[in-house]
Amino acid sequence: MIVTSNIVNDLNTAFQLINMGTNEKIRQGELLLQQIRGDIQYPKVLFDYFQAYEISLGLRAAIELKLWFKEYRNFDDYQAQYVQNVVQTIKQHIIRAYIMSEAPLIHQLKDAIVYVAQRDFPTQWPSLMADLNQSLTHPDYVYKTVKLIYKLTEKYVYQSRSDPLYEEIIITCDTIHNNLLLLAKSLIQQIETLQNLKLSYEILKALLKVFYNLNFQDLHPNFEDNLQSWMEFMKVVLRLQPVQGVEQYLFKCKGEALRCVLLYAMKYRDDFGDLIQVFSSEIWNVCTQTSSGRDSDKIVLCALRYFKTLIAWQDMKAFFEQNIKVLIESLIIRNLSLSKDEIGMFQDEPQEFIEKFFEQSDLESRRAQAVELFKTVTKHFNQQVNQIIQEYLQAYIQSGMNGVDNEIILINLIIEASTSSFTSKDGTIDIILSQENVLGFYTHCLKPKLGQIFELQQQNQSVESKFTPIQLAFYCRYLFYFRNVIDKVELPTLATLVSKLQLSKKTTLSNIACYTAYSLINVRQDVKNYANHQLYFENVNISQYLQLILTDCYNNIKQQQKLETYSLKLTNSLINLLKQEIFNAIPALCNLLQDLLKNIKLEYEFQNVHLVFEIIASVIDVCIIAKNSEAANQLQQSILNQLDELLRENKGDVTNFVLQIYSLFLQVQTNATSYYQNLLQNFLEIQNWNESNSSLFQAYIIFFQFGFQGTNLPIPQLQAILKAIVSHSTPSYTELSKFLIKSNQQWTNIVLSIIFEQYQIQQQSQPQISSKSKATHLSQRLINKEVFLLLAHVFTTYGVEVLVTECSKISSQLLESFLINELGIIKSISQRNERKLIFTMLSTILFIGSLLSQQTWNLVFQAMVENITLKKRNPLKFMGRVTDREVTSSSGFQPLKPVITRNATDKTFNDEDKFFSAQFKTYYSNPIVQQQLPIQQLLNQQQQELLSNLIQSV
Repeated sequence: MIVTSNIVNDLNTAFQLINMGTNEKIRQGELLLQQIRGDIQYPKVLFDYFQAYEISLGLRAAIELKLWFKEYRNFDDYQAQYVQNVVQTIKQHIIRAYIMSEAPLIHQLKDAIVYVAQRDFPTQWPSLMADLNQSLTHPDYVYKTVKLIYKLTEKYVYQSRSDPLYEEIIITCDTIHNNLLLLAKSLIQQIETLQNLKLSYEILKALLKVFYNLNFQDLHPNFEDNLQSWMEFMKVVLRLQPVQGVEQYLFKCKGEALRCVLLYAMKYRDDFGDLIQVFSSEIWNVCTQTSSGRDSDKIVLCALRYFKTLIAWQDMKAFFEQNIKVLIESLIIRNLSLSKDEIGMFQDEPQEFIEKFFEQSDLESRRAQAVELFKTVTKHFNQQVNQIIQEYLQAYIQSGMNGVDNEIILINLIIEASTSSFTSKDGTIDIILSQENVLGFYTHCLKPKLGQIFELQQQNQSVESKFTPIQLAFYCRYLFYFRNVIDKVELPTLATLVSKLQLSKKTTLSNIACYTAYSLINVRQDVKNYANHQLYFENVNISQYLQLILTDCYNNIKQQQKLETYSLKLTNSLINLLKQEIFNAIPALCNLLQDLLKNIKLEYEFQNVHLVFEIIASVIDVCIIAKNSEAANQLQQSILNQLDELLRENKGDVTNFVLQIYSLFLQVQTNATSYYQNLLQNFLEIQNWNESNSSLFQAYIIFFQFGFQGTNLPIPQLQAILKAIVSHSTPSYTELSKFLIKSNQQWTNIVLSIIFEQYQIQQQSQPQISSKSKATHLSQRLINKEVFLLLAHVFTTYGVEVLVTECSKISSQLLESFLINELGIIKSISQRNERKLIFTMLSTILFIGSLLSQQTWNLVFQAMVENITLKKRNPLKFMGRVTDREVTSSSGFQPLKPVITRNATDKTFNDEDKFFSAQFKTYYSNPIVQQQLPIQQLLNQQQQELLSNLIQSV
């Protein structure tokens, strides 16, 4: 093949320009490369170039070659045929070039080979594995060769099984298996004689990775025939003793060996079964020799996963019954103590530590995997685990209950062995460990320690002078998990004791104390009944304890440099439980709220800002319920200036919250003050209702609802606002319309007229559609879903026919056009409350009114049946409910819980499908309808059967 000197010269110039590093030179170089990339000789020039030129230019050529082959792997057959001769020439020499290269060129060539192989091996490059197999026998090339084989076979793990992939695996195993086995034996000899240990370990690690890849999809006959040899090799690897200076390389090898053993145990149990007990002993021996450092992580994690798999095997039960204590001591207890990383996290990263501490967010650490294994062990060997923990508990008590590490391990053992059903919200729901062990630790170990803490607190002495912060944190953890097991009579006292710990200077301990106290006072009445959210202490008077905890929160917040989530949650919970008891502490609460609002300006974090306003809203809500305007006015006077200042800063979220607080204040006042009247007039100005302010609309509307109470509504201004927001994709039009209609039914005509005016405008602006594109057009809705739901609300409340008759802008033709345009949402609506509303309206329109032409009737009827069919096929999709805790909107508006307005319930039916079926049954009983309605043409066989079953059920 002739390579012209012009291409080489252009390539050389381009690389030199790129290496100059300035933007202009790089741009010039890239342009020049772009001009020659289409040349058929381009990859061959690159291949020759990087071997002939100095490293900086050669590396650039190697990178370009890699990128070219990355594109080549996706070539179609025509493109590949066009460059076949060039690629074939490169393939003849690229393996040799790879094994003769050094870093950094070798990394680019390795990737290039992988890209070529992904397209050409084995059919267009049958010699690839044979060439590599030959290189495996050469001591100088073996490391590079094994690394390349690993990269080539990596896809065997992550690609789904297919015939071409399986064929490739067979060819690879047939070709290189024997030399891989010889290499394995040779490596063990080199390592045992301490020859070039670092390189030997690197080769060994790569070889084990190749073994894993080749065996992942299926057990090849060569590996099956040599199973004993390979497993003997694995045992030798696991038994290798570390040599100072290279321990970390050996640990990585052992981790890979364990991964291979785990693969065989999981996938090839019939072939591997006889070796399981042997490897089990080997593995926990290895684990007892590992350090707590990260270099041993892979060994321990693989071991933990290995035993978790085996524990459930019935034929291994006798083996584990004899060795359960060894397993717990060698694998579980060693990994339940605090690591150096966790201690560092406790000091420096409170939030992350608490998430792992309480909410089990840590999934991949040694501790997390040890916990998963221990739960499995406890499930299958409950009696033995109970006996072992009882022994540990007795030994700990007899030792005088000294040693923080032993105490932490025992607490973790009891928690993890007990917890078969746990939520971060409710703690342990079901325990599988005996209550004797759970409460035995509480009674004999924890209670005496808590008594000592109480005495120190009573004497105003530092608790942390006798107990470490981490030790105290684990006492909290125990109480957090077992709050449903401990006698509820004791919980208020425990909450009061724990609450004092929030005054610690250690942020992590302070937050853990707040979270624990919060969990103790919010324990549910019936934790196993998920439908019953009643809190136990809502109907039990524990105000004396709650007031003490609230005082601790007050003192804690006073000393904080920034807002802390857990103390805010605890404070809000206390206010909701204390209810009218807070009136005794209004001055202190005013000071507290002033401090919280001051901290908002120092550091903005949405969750904490939200909680601050929830606290304020909760206090005002108590005043509203008790009709205590004096307390509300006292509170308002103390914080109004700060709220006004925050409002003037015009930060979206804060503005929303401030306006909601104002709306609450307005509920305990007979007349709006001049300050609120001025705000109301300001928010009526149309410039406040442009789309850039859409996140504030709902707060404006809530403010209107209480600001305009008992006064005449300014009709022209509100009508202008409705026209401005009807086309916005937010719930604002719906919410404002509902408020106006509720205040005066005469607004119904105005609201509907604006909707249909907007609909007509958008309909006229749409291009004419052909019958072919009608299906696509139906999905391009002209009115947002919220407005459609408003129509369903109004039509269901006041009656469809009455509204069509009374509203000048609505005609039957316009209603038909609207429904046809909304067929997409009718077919797909799945949120339960929304679906009820729309189905109630449509059932009325179809079966009670006479507003639709037959064609439109058919389309709407088909869409509803299609929706019901989809629900039967995928019922989980149709179970969603919006609860008070989840209320939010597409605009980003976040309502405060006391502010959420409970609008009158829409007239809907408990089972909208049955309502639809009953109405249809009555409608279809008319002989004329039966004769005229072509059910067989409208519905397929499955839909007809579904409808028939529904009719029979009503």
